Amino acid sequence: MTAAPATDIAYYAGVSDEEFAVWVSTAERVAAELAETALARDRANQNPVEELRLLREAGVLGFAAPRELGGGGGSLTQALKLTRIISAADGSIGQLLAYHYSNGVWTHILGTPEQRERIARGVGTEGWFQGSVSNPRDPSVTWERDGDDYRINGRRTFATGVAVADLITVLLYGDEPVNLVIPPDRPGLSFGDDWDNLGQRLTASGSVTFDGVVAHADEVLAGLGDSAADRRLDGLRGLFSQLIFVHLYVGIADGALRAAAGYVREKGRPWPEATSRDVTEDPYHLQLLGRLSASIAAATALADAASGEFEAALALGADLTDEQWGRLAILTDQAKAVATDAVLDVTHNIYQATGARSTANSVGLDIFWRNARTHTTHDPLPYRQREIGRYVLTGELPLPRQFADLAKAADTTQGTAAPAGGDRR
Repeated sequence: MTAAPATDIAYYAGVSDEEFAVWVSTAERVAAELAETALARDRANQNPVEELRLLREAGVLGFAAPRELGGGGGSLTQALKLTRIISAADGSIGQLLAYHYSNGVWTHILGTPEQRERIARGVGTEGWFQGSVSNPRDPSVTWERDGDDYRINGRRTFATGVAVADLITVLLYGDEPVNLVIPPDRPGLSFGDDWDNLGQRLTASGSVTFDGVVAHADEVLAGLGDSAADRRLDGLRGLFSQLIFVHLYVGIADGALRAAAGYVREKGRPWPEATSRDVTEDPYHLQLLGRLSASIAAATALADAASGEFEAALALGADLTDEQWGRLAILTDQAKAVATDAVLDVTHNIYQATGARSTANSVGLDIFWRNARTHTTHDPLPYRQREIGRYVLTGELPLPRQFADLAKAADTTQGTAAPAGGDRR
């Protein structure tokens, strides 16, 4: 018999500024350890088992779980700030942490109170890492009812973090979408270990195969219905997915700029035509790094603003309106646009200051660009900018949308076959 859920659990309550400063120091310590070996680990391209152990032992995986369930009690805004710190040191591990927090939000929105509590307790007390199989543009997985259970077959070309996850959220698309959670050792579930891409190489984002995998009725996340209010809440999942991208990009950009500035200070040389023998007084270096810093600051401000508005929307629950959802979507789009431009600008143009010698493989500044370029192909930025532009010109706000809607659209435009070459978008 399942125990009744507690009624006094404060989800995403947040911690005091003083306590959060301690968490920031903890994240910075973990980030420093990751940064020392980031390039070597990137080249080795192994599943990030030890990296997740670091996050787990530091308590970072459980930071956003409620205190009542053994977690740190952090807010989503605070959790995403920790994500930026980790992303600055290692974009792959920052992505895993961001997706982990996102999967927590998904199970929080989709689950019943009992499911929500059980999963959050596992994250808080055991340090569970949550992965997911959710790409709506990769619809080659089928399912059918088997009594009260679901039997799943097929293959997804990529699924971030599932090979190293303690709990996997699976989104199944069809006439009726099904959202469920299963353990990684479920019979018939296997991982391809075939993620060998330009960047984000330590995200364990390889293929996953379902061969008659059984999901039980109590593993189906059943907290939402099909009312307009439920659809708005369900639509928050997609907005949070965009929001974690923003924080990931801000972190990568910040890490790249700090690495470049350090290289210039320690190894940079004045250009022969410069007016100063001190490389730190080169006006072109100063202008470039100043411009890049300003773009990161703008992206950071938008990231934090959108995070705060998301938390407010989530707290409204069934009282969230279409207009509030739409305004949050526009703010998230704006943050995504600015952060994407910033991270690609920063990771590409730092070489103007660091110079030719910094392109040596032993320096490794390329890891920032490779990670940024790989992840920013997730979805085309012009579609987010188009949404903003429509609002600017017509005042039209986007309406709540669900992942199932995108899956149906993908089925119309690309059919049911998996995309050739495993397109990550």
